Amino acid sequence: MSLLSVADLGFGYPSQSEPLFLRVSFEINPGDRVGLVGPNGAGKSTLLRILVGELAPTAGVVVTRHQLRLMYVPQQSSAHSDVLLQDYALSAKPGMEDLRRKIRSLEACLDDLEQANHYAELLHAFEEQGGYALVAMAEKVLEGLRFSASEQEMPLVRLSAGQRARAELARLLLATGDLLLIDEPTNHLDIAAREWLEGYLLHLDIAYLMVSHDRAFLTRATTRTFELRRQALTVYEGNYQFYVEQRALREPQAQERYAASQRRAAAARQASEKRLALSRRMGHTPQGVRHGKDYYAAKAARVARTARLLRERTTRQPAQAKPWQEVPIPDLSFPTTRRLSGVVLNARGLGKAYGDKRLFENLDLCVHAGSRWAILGPNGCGKSTLFRILLSQEPADAGTFHFAAPAQRGYYAQEGEHLDPNKSPLELCREIHTDETWVRTILGCLRLRGEDAMRAIRTMSAGERAKVALARLLVSGANFLLLDELTNHLDIEAREAVEDALLRFPGTLMFITHDRYFVDKLADEVLVLKPKA
Repeated sequence: MSLLSVADLGFGYPSQSEPLFLRVSFEINPGDRVGLVGPNGAGKSTLLRILVGELAPTAGVVVTRHQLRLMYVPQQSSAHSDVLLQDYALSAKPGMEDLRRKIRSLEACLDDLEQANHYAELLHAFEEQGGYALVAMAEKVLEGLRFSASEQEMPLVRLSAGQRARAELARLLLATGDLLLIDEPTNHLDIAAREWLEGYLLHLDIAYLMVSHDRAFLTRATTRTFELRRQALTVYEGNYQFYVEQRALREPQAQERYAASQRRAAAARQASEKRLALSRRMGHTPQGVRHGKDYYAAKAARVARTARLLRERTTRQPAQAKPWQEVPIPDLSFPTTRRLSGVVLNARGLGKAYGDKRLFENLDLCVHAGSRWAILGPNGCGKSTLFRILLSQEPADAGTFHFAAPAQRGYYAQEGEHLDPNKSPLELCREIHTDETWVRTILGCLRLRGEDAMRAIRTMSAGERAKVALARLLVSGANFLLLDELTNHLDIEAREAVEDALLRFPGTLMFITHDRYFVDKLADEVLVLKPKA
């Protein structure tokens, strides 16, 4: 029996003229590991909220198994309490957080015999309910999600938004449930934490449905794929890589079916028109024939009837919608980007520390023109600091570096670029490069076409603003780009568009990312920074 089934589900916000999705149907069975993919704004998070009961659908039904234990983690955590992180993770098991809090409150009163006896009773109850085993598991999960021992003893209110999101994920992983709904679990995880989470999920005997834009994660951690796109949901019985391969087959097949239906309709219309023309000719009695008018009229009527039947056949058949076809990326020549040769960056013995915390030391770099470097490592190991040093925004504690004279640096900061909210992408890019055709080509390559290129920045998502910031770099003529977490806010389609544009870029790249697919696609050199003891 399925855990959850959805039939003909539809939803639309009153403020929008078009519904988000229509006639969505699927089932989730025990043991299913489902990835939900689709572009930003397609309704993936909304669908999760409907499944968990936070929103009511405008059409269709959601049916769950009797007493289904459904657990849900949204993208953003609302937890701001003074509960310690480890205790919050333990609250996944009902009553455990309250018991742990009482034990902590009595630890300062053990001189009182009555309090000491009560403390011993609570400890015994904690042990009987599997508390110590749960604590050990909580420590393992929190460590896997990159929480240090000191952070595990911090109250939630002192954690960053990203850390609180990871805390919600830890609580979910420790919960006892039948079906997990997880929205963007990898958003605040570095590569090591993502790999740990993959392994942990694969050993869970629980079904889950997750939204993610991490293609490597989806390939390893899922066995089914739901694609939500252009108001419809399509089910693929395989992981992300299977979905990519099948979609690559389905799209040309759909185009061919549409073309074949158009050919059949055109042939039927042509045959109908020929028969009508023949009918008109046959309706005229030949010269010299005095009594054949009725005969020729009847013959013409029979031919006209076949013409009508052919025409009606094309109108009775259900119209086949034209499949969506992505506009191909045009060839890019980057005429304003000066080509470099030889070594463009030479660094020797770079080192940086903040107080007692050493980020890196004795770091040597030899970067050649046209190479693409991925800078990897856990959060806090100094990746962004290295970029700031290379941009002369911050001094190194040790070592030297030198850029070749023709190298023109361009920088995409992790926190994003301050873009005028009242201007459009086209206006912002033309401030840097006046050739509108070239600017529109770059914006088009990044899927900012037509009206999107004219929209005000204030109406755009974080991912769209990231693409505008990158477009400004690409039209600027900079030939050495330093990109810090460019993919953070991009959906899968946007990441693919950015990858394709950067593959055509003739300059040199250094980029920081936790997207393993992005690294595999672009990097020909990899530098891994490791935290110092």
